[in-house]
Amino acid sequence: MIKEIVNFTDSIDTTIKNYNLKLREGLHIKIGFKVEDSTVRPDLESVYYERFTNKLERSDFLENCAFLSANSWCIDTNKCFDLPSKGIHSCSPYCVAFKKENLEGGAKYLKNLPKNKPQIYERFSDYFAKALLLVEDNPEEFEKCKIFKSVFTQPDAPFYFNHILASIENEMAEKSQELQNEIDTIKNAARDITAKSEKTKLKEQLDQLGKQLEPYKPLSDSDYIIFYLEESIDTYKAAHLQYLSERLFNTGDYTLERASDVVGTSNFFNGFNSNMPFLLHNTASFDISGRISAKEARTLEEFKNLLPRAILPKPLPIFIYKEELQNRVLDIFKEEGFKAGYKEIIEKIFKEQDSPDFSNYYLMFYQNTKDGLVFNDIDFVPKFEYELKDHSGKKWEVKGLFYDKYAFEISNIFHFQNEVLRTIFNNQLISKDKNGIFKYKYFDEIQAKYCKSAANHLLIMTYRKAFYDFVYKSRRSAVGSTAFHDIMYNSILEDIRLDEYKNNKHKEHFNILKKLNIWFSLYEKFDFNPQTTETMASKLKNYQQFMTDLVNDEADLENASVEDFAFATGQVIYYILKKSKSADQSYQRLERYLQQANFEGVKQVITTEFARYKHENFSRRFERAASFVLTYETKESVKKYMPQILGGIFSNNHLYGNKAEKEVLETPEQDAKQGLFN
Repeated sequence: MIKEIVNFTDSIDTTIKNYNLKLREGLHIKIGFKVEDSTVRPDLESVYYERFTNKLERSDFLENCAFLSANSWCIDTNKCFDLPSKGIHSCSPYCVAFKKENLEGGAKYLKNLPKNKPQIYERFSDYFAKALLLVEDNPEEFEKCKIFKSVFTQPDAPFYFNHILASIENEMAEKSQELQNEIDTIKNAARDITAKSEKTKLKEQLDQLGKQLEPYKPLSDSDYIIFYLEESIDTYKAAHLQYLSERLFNTGDYTLERASDVVGTSNFFNGFNSNMPFLLHNTASFDISGRISAKEARTLEEFKNLLPRAILPKPLPIFIYKEELQNRVLDIFKEEGFKAGYKEIIEKIFKEQDSPDFSNYYLMFYQNTKDGLVFNDIDFVPKFEYELKDHSGKKWEVKGLFYDKYAFEISNIFHFQNEVLRTIFNNQLISKDKNGIFKYKYFDEIQAKYCKSAANHLLIMTYRKAFYDFVYKSRRSAVGSTAFHDIMYNSILEDIRLDEYKNNKHKEHFNILKKLNIWFSLYEKFDFNPQTTETMASKLKNYQQFMTDLVNDEADLENASVEDFAFATGQVIYYILKKSKSADQSYQRLERYLQQANFEGVKQVITTEFARYKHENFSRRFERAASFVLTYETKESVKKYMPQILGGIFSNNHLYGNKAEKEVLETPEQDAKQGLFN
């Protein structure tokens, strides 16, 4: 895949590569030169600085610093010049970067004292001894950098970096105090003002002064202090290229010089270490699996530095032999201000083109974590399918079988993701905030305490990778009918267990009805080898017709199926619970029925509950249904027929006879007002 990454990186235009370059928080200081008595010295009058924090916008000076530091930084601290201390993170004769913690009084400085470790002041000479080698072939640049070196190695000189830094910090402190005095004056004046308009005006002034104060706040230990020698970006690049060329390979042990280029072992997320025998191919005829060129190594490093800047789509598609499509993906990303995601890019391409050939690409999901850049998933996608269609070519559809207002045609795979998956996983895997922005947690940490329940957390963690493959890689086999059944079964039962009845409303009622709509509408879509054209939705109509015949004493009871019986059982359970005068009106009361292992147990509970409420009026319809349910013989498990039982409970009930009983509310909208079991 290295070749594809290299080709992709080479295809990215300069605008994207230069966008949002990383700028470290801290103090950025530029130093120039002056000539005195035919001697070139650092020019204290040309020193310019700016403090940067993530709360501040970048000035032109800071934007330039971002370019300079990007072309001065070490690949990683194991390949910096300041070994073994690793305190100086620049690797250039034109730039010196370290954190304030290394200076006198800082946490790192104090930590080194009892261990007698050399402090950063003592390590600058070694740093420049290595850095100057990068320009040793250019005498003019070599001499400039030697002068820059003196800023860090001549403590008695007025241009010594610590003197410059002290002067800057004093100036910042004075400016900070000046602004703080203004803030305090306004706050004191505000105490005596009662007019709302005047208070608003003062608040605006305070906000403005607060912004002005930000760049003059004292540096913390974690802030960087970065000195730049005033030189062109090309000069910085030339030295950095020399640094990279010597360190981009994983190790120098397998480097070879060839006519066209130098080749060696890749350092791109490669944990290989030639000094560790257990990482070597001891039983093979070779020591390493392959080599890459120096040019490829540089490009891979460039790609690795692009990802943390959040300027590429996530997940990222890298196409094979499809330069035009790859360029269009990047163009859309740039047109959308580097904010469009994979979903938005694909949607735009499918709107622009009629059935585009979105195929043969690597899909890379990456994240920036506290431990650095992490690749969560890299996989090859033969073809992306934008629309969801069944075996007959018809689009998937969620039907209003239990809740008619939750019915829709699924327009594309992302509509499925944002609507269906969000409902199934209770707004935890896919969430939508108050601004309508969707968030996806396929690879994020999801803590159980923030989920609806531990059981729901387990469902998410078990199936989220499968659904990621289903949505983003069109791997339809990732989620089969068995998995889909397991998700819906457990999710609905968990909603029943968690239900509460307050203010004449069931907390989980609409969640259950929506999930039943999804379950009965889509179950067969996940069956890749359907043996029949019957579906859960079509069977539901048959069950309802059976109930109509049953209550009218017209049903063929001898040929009634177990599914008909299970649906009728659900109808009977609903009717009996409706008679209850219990203080607890929640769906949790269903558990005593649904937790039974077999239908004999369910019938025993029905008999017990019926006896409790036998003084109530029961319709003739109920008597016929109950007689059928209680006399039907089967050894099948309750779990196997849970869809039919739940369908019977939450469908329109056929057992009510007289007008008074028909006042029982049966529609979702009505139930929201008075409750299903009150």
